[in-house]
Amino acid sequence: MPHVNDVPEPVAFLRTSWSTDPFALGSYSYLAPSPLGVSVREKLAAPAGRLHFAGEATSGEAPATQAGALLSGRRAADEITKAARPGEHVIVIGSGFSGLGCARDLTDEGVHVTVLEGRDRIGGRTWTERLDGIPAEMGASWIHGSEGNPLTTLLRETRGRSYPFDYDSVVGRDEDAIAELGARMAKSEDIEDPDTTAVSALLPHPMPPELRYAVNSVLVQEYAVEPEHLALSAQEEGVAGQGRDLLLPDGYDKLLAHVRGTIPVRTGAVVTRIARDPGGVTLTLADGETLRADRCVITVPLGVLKARKITFEPALPAQKREAIDALGSGLLDKLWLQFPSVFWDKNADLLEWLDPADPGRWSWWLNGHRAFGKPVLLGFNAGRPAHDHAHLTDRQVVDSAMDALRRMHE
Repeated sequence: MPHVNDVPEPVAFLRTSWSTDPFALGSYSYLAPSPLGVSVREKLAAPAGRLHFAGEATSGEAPATQAGALLSGRRAADEITKAARPGEHVIVIGSGFSGLGCARDLTDEGVHVTVLEGRDRIGGRTWTERLDGIPAEMGASWIHGSEGNPLTTLLRETRGRSYPFDYDSVVGRDEDAIAELGARMAKSEDIEDPDTTAVSALLPHPMPPELRYAVNSVLVQEYAVEPEHLALSAQEEGVAGQGRDLLLPDGYDKLLAHVRGTIPVRTGAVVTRIARDPGGVTLTLADGETLRADRCVITVPLGVLKARKITFEPALPAQKREAIDALGSGLLDKLWLQFPSVFWDKNADLLEWLDPADPGRWSWWLNGHRAFGKPVLLGFNAGRPAHDHAHLTDRQVVDSAMDALRRMHE
């Protein structure tokens, strides 16, 4: 292993801060303790008159994934094609997999569709940049559960490459701590009401550092939230497919472009108000412009709905508002670092680390050299550590990560 003095400064970086992004206000949804339980997503997905709802938070099949987003968009399109009259005009808000998947199916059925996107780019939480020639995914990275997954179908249709990620190809993992967490989580079967019980009910307070590291690696990195805010029944939710998780060496944006085809997207169109009446819907944009349509599909992230960034007139039904409030918006942020050369273990897919001072901080690193052939690392922070870093400057975040990497290699 290299000495700490052999760890060089990065030559480039890319960083996310999803909680401060006004068009996201979080990374993806999670199931919080609630009497609504797993049925909360079905309630969020239910149409309200001429308003239809899609997005990963509405997916019972694959929440918190792009597969869930795509499936939800297709589900909303099916609702509309069954209910709409010939010649109707539908406005879709959002140009991620959910919005474009919905718009694609509606367009193929001959429905007149307008897609609005508040950002100056399409994709939403599918956001692919490039770093040293490789796709640096700022949002979704993996196809989770590649067998029977609609995204794998898109991958085949685009003849894209894939890299099967091996979570057991890892250095730095504390197997004893992981095993202890597994034994504690197995006791969830004894909990009478997993819908209203938090995962933290199975954990000691305070947690020893080793267990805190395990909780971060297994749970917080997965659900993007601390265990006291996560319902035990979250483990019952699916990921849309079985089998290996895949990284995409050609980029997630290639799949999104395939779904979009030639569908026009109007960017910079920030919707602030949606009024509905028996004849249709009227949307007001941030600049005061109004648009009229027969129906509207809302695919904005849960964080935006929770923050009431869009005003609904009349107000959404009580059941819909309860569902929005009951679900949680988690946070997982990324830091891509490009180096002049590889100083870490080249042969592992994953690097884990237990920071004695703050277990869970910079504890999970993807080896870009093994996956993409370039001297790149991708670091993750989720839950509390992600919130701790969200308002730091870019320089402070990079310095924090480099401090961790150097201490990893002492």
